[in-house]
Amino acid sequence: MSSTRLRMIREGHVSALSASEQARVIFHIGRGCAKVVRGKSTSRADAAVDAIFAAAEERVAAEEEAKEALRKKAIKDKAMAKAKKRAESKWW
Repeated sequence: MSSTRLRMIREGHVSALSASEQARVIFHIGRGCAKVVRGKSTSRADAAVDAIFAAAEERVAAEEEAKEALRKKAIKDKAMAKAKKRAESKWW
């Protein structure tokens, strides 16, 4: 299950990142701009931005998996309680 936030991160939207990640991306973009003005390579700044997005994607995917696991656990617990209640009932 892919959330909107995860999809946005995969598409490169800075707004989907946390505030600290956004600040780091802006810093590296500024560093890259300064390199362009001086006629130098931006490969290190580009790599840093790519690493930030990769880490954010991994983190958000893990959060989504954890939420899904909690949701499934809650459903399972509710079903177990219902089954136990039915098994204890002598009515049927």
